[in-house]
Amino acid sequence: MLAATAGCDGCTNDVGVEVERSALPVDVDLVGTGDGDDADDGAGADDGSGGNGSGDGELDFGEGEGEGEGEGEGEGEGEGEGEGEGEGEPVPEVVCSDQVFQNGSRVPPRILLVVDKSGSMDNTATGFPGTKWQSTQSTLSSVVTNLDTEASFGLMMFPAVGGAVCSSGALEVTMRQSAATAIVDAMFAADATGATPTAASLREAKTILDGLPAAGGTRAVVLTTDGGPNCNLGLDGSTCRCTPGTSGCGPNNPTGPRATPAPANCVDDDNAADATRALNDAGYAVFVVGIPGINGFEDVMNRLADVGGTARAGTTRYYDASSADALAQSIEDAALRISTCRFDLSAPVASAADVSVRIGGQTIANNPGRTTGWDLVDSDTVELFGATCTQGANAAAGVVINACR
Repeated sequence: MLAATAGCDGCTNDVGVEVERSALPVDVDLVGTGDGDDADDGAGADDGSGGNGSGDGELDFGEGEGEGEGEGEGEGEGEGEGEGEGEGEPVPEVVCSDQVFQNGSRVPPRILLVVDKSGSMDNTATGFPGTKWQSTQSTLSSVVTNLDTEASFGLMMFPAVGGAVCSSGALEVTMRQSAATAIVDAMFAADATGATPTAASLREAKTILDGLPAAGGTRAVVLTTDGGPNCNLGLDGSTCRCTPGTSGCGPNNPTGPRATPAPANCVDDDNAADATRALNDAGYAVFVVGIPGINGFEDVMNRLADVGGTARAGTTRYYDASSADALAQSIEDAALRISTCRFDLSAPVASAADVSVRIGGQTIANNPGRTTGWDLVDSDTVELFGATCTQGANAAAGVVINACR
């Protein structure tokens, strides 16, 4: 309503005449009703403050009514209600699509064997004929020979052959198919000696895999080791977790006191885990095989399997190669998982809830326990487990994975 207290030059009470705000007295109240912008409508603030508004409304001045447009600002106490339409933030569209994986047409994987040949590998162990190194030599030789046409292999041993006790691993056999003979020759020519520079060797492994052409089979690492990672001279030998069986770490370290600190014997698990995670983040899964001697370091091996994207079901999540036969089976299982049961999605997904898997028209259940079924092992990798892996390998129509993003 407009309430006049004095005359108004240029005003009229005739309907349909526009009324300019500049012609109104200063002590008038402006009330407009009608449909306005979405920004104009809504409940008033508790203090009565309001904003600029515009819209078509009815004006009542004196005894007349009129239509007009106007803007106003005011302060005071009051409540307001209104309705309006406006545009909010757009809701992202969820897109789901199928990927079909045919095992018969898959490119052979590229597997880098990262093999611990530290001095402790020259010891004997229950379940292993001869020393652990001798069993590793024969077992790896047999496995790569059996899989020579099904995968490309490369070989790194650490510490480096002919290098210092803590030198990082070096590539002895370049990645290629039909590499079995070269790997056998290199393995049997090497002696078990030195410490366990696991972290540095895994960082070198990433450099090697990064240097391979993007076109080709899945790249992965099979790490075989019998002890805790060490060789980090930056750790405090007096307070660190010390590697059992070594000459000690520092004068105050209860597991091996010595006159001069030897931080190289400290367990370097954090750096080893970081290097493993970096490989997996780059798309290179790390399969961890623990040979006897890792006793007391099961937590470290489990941690590497976790961050390497290959954790198995149960309490022992790495491959526990407690005998020569178990070592052979572990490496063969890892090669099978790489070549047959793991599928790289075209882009990451948020969770397993965004994925479904079908084999032969049948929807396969997600199983975080990883004994059968499938699970999302990292943000862009689906893996089949147990009997489901075999089912997928034999599926004529392949494995169909639907992912929503």
